[in-house]
Amino acid sequence: MAAAVVLFLSLGSLMAPAMAEPVNKEIRVLLVYNPESLKQSPYILDAYESVLQEEGISYETIDVSKLAETRPADVAKTVPAVIFPDAVLQKVPGQVAEWTRKYLASGGNAAVVYDPGIKDGNGNYLNKAVFADVTGLNYITYGEKGADSYTSGNIQFISKEALDYFQIPSGKTINQKLAGYGYGELTYPFARIKELKTLSDSSVHAYGITKEGEKTPVVVLGDYGKGKTLYVNLPLGYLKAFGDDLLLRAVLRTFLFEVVQIPHVMNVAKGIGGLVVNWHVDSVVEYDTLPVMQRRGYLRKGIKASIHITAGEFLDKPGDEQGFEACRMGKPLTRMLSQYGVIGSHGGWAHNWFAENIRQGLFKEKEIQEYIDKNSKCIESVLGGKVIEYSAPVGVHPQPAATKALENLGIIAYYSTGDMGSAPNRAFADGQKVTDNVIEFPLMPFGRYASLYEVHELGKRTDAEVTEFYMSTLEYVARNRTVRLVYSHPRDIGYYMEPVLNFLDKAEAMQGKNVLRIQPMSEIAGFMLRFLKTSYSFRSSESALSISLKNPENLNDITVAIPKKAYGKPVWDSKYFQEDDKYYYVTVGEVNETEKTILAPRR
Repeated sequence: MAAAVVLFLSLGSLMAPAMAEPVNKEIRVLLVYNPESLKQSPYILDAYESVLQEEGISYETIDVSKLAETRPADVAKTVPAVIFPDAVLQKVPGQVAEWTRKYLASGGNAAVVYDPGIKDGNGNYLNKAVFADVTGLNYITYGEKGADSYTSGNIQFISKEALDYFQIPSGKTINQKLAGYGYGELTYPFARIKELKTLSDSSVHAYGITKEGEKTPVVVLGDYGKGKTLYVNLPLGYLKAFGDDLLLRAVLRTFLFEVVQIPHVMNVAKGIGGLVVNWHVDSVVEYDTLPVMQRRGYLRKGIKASIHITAGEFLDKPGDEQGFEACRMGKPLTRMLSQYGVIGSHGGWAHNWFAENIRQGLFKEKEIQEYIDKNSKCIESVLGGKVIEYSAPVGVHPQPAATKALENLGIIAYYSTGDMGSAPNRAFADGQKVTDNVIEFPLMPFGRYASLYEVHELGKRTDAEVTEFYMSTLEYVARNRTVRLVYSHPRDIGYYMEPVLNFLDKAEAMQGKNVLRIQPMSEIAGFMLRFLKTSYSFRSSESALSISLKNPENLNDITVAIPKKAYGKPVWDSKYFQEDDKYYYVTVGEVNETEKTILAPRR
């Protein structure tokens, strides 16, 4: 895993007296904190670090008082961006304001999140935030408004273009407002802001809108000196630490990859975006639908799906005989399905019964593990091999107990209704990372709904709307080179037969053009777990960028993104090379190589 650079080693170079410029300079992002605040909310920094690691970003954490002692012009030479996070930086030495101005004037870039520098050394609210001048926004108005200085409401992006730029998938919105599965339009906390200068129409990308209709800027991208400033009026670290990963990840990716354009290591194999098609098979009703799926082309060997089965003989209660019976009556269908992807477990033995026992508190970690194991062993007895994928029935997946049960059973990937609309990640719950060994795959919602049954019966969506949702999801993963999961049940296809078929046709065609890969979640999780063991560094000299990669297992399909604005095309003899308007993408092609150095000339 690419951990933070050791602080006391790296600070030596930042604080050294004037001397000849070193031959090589390591490029990284700085993540700033106040040790006093960190004691109260350590999970905030953990959340940021987890996302930075998962996105292949070289970074260093630094005490804000140590940052203030460095020379901003020197820092700007090797640090293209500084991140001032929420919650762990409310107290900031006054000289950091001037430091930041000089850093931006030297070409650095800064992201300010929610509430840095809003208190003095005694813990009293300031009249003006430390970073107010560089952002153009005073985001602490407690002296004027008191308790009304903070409020809450919906988050609405100003346009489809703004949503796309900040990598918010269309399925996570309703009328350009952030939404969630089962909830509809979501409510977030934000500060009431005083604008210190007139904001241009192009600088505000999203507003917070209270229930009374009051609008407050929440995503503002501006210029200062030679650099860029991003202010986000949302507690991104807190949201990530308590089950909402998307916003922190999307903001960091946009700021670092699109605005600043830093070199980074990609968390998708060969640098190509991925799609997981996840089917949940949970009852006897699928005896009729699965053969139809096969005959009509909804199951394809070119679309390797994650197909999860509830294996028992009952559904709601013992004796109702409504279960799929994967080891008896459903055995031929289970074997048929194995041709079209990876078979995983969907809950523990009986779909509704298992979920209801968890809901009522009757099943804890021990029972959850016992019945998932029973379900998996049934499938293993039919197919051979080990079950390593899972999805929770009715989305009932209490953290951390359920994921710990999966980890104990050797399962490495699971569908989740947490972190909705985001990429595969190591989930957090109640301020703690659940595990490093099991990857969560959040579902992609369609606004308030997810399965095609819900979309039809509750959402009343048309064929055209469903087609647009599917196509926009495909375009999203290809454009952003990331991964998303879509799910439903085989029996739901009847509501939208043509849209689903068109979706599968389009996905298969895009895969044929190498602009996305369709894989079961366990294959993507296996790559991601190996990717996280990669150590890397980016060193810049007067003539070139040198990228060093190491992985104790192998570097197969590991890809680096090299920004075109600073570097020319790398010398590379591998067939795995791509480019777009912003980056060159270079993939390690040699099989089982554990170390690699890549060079790109400076422009």
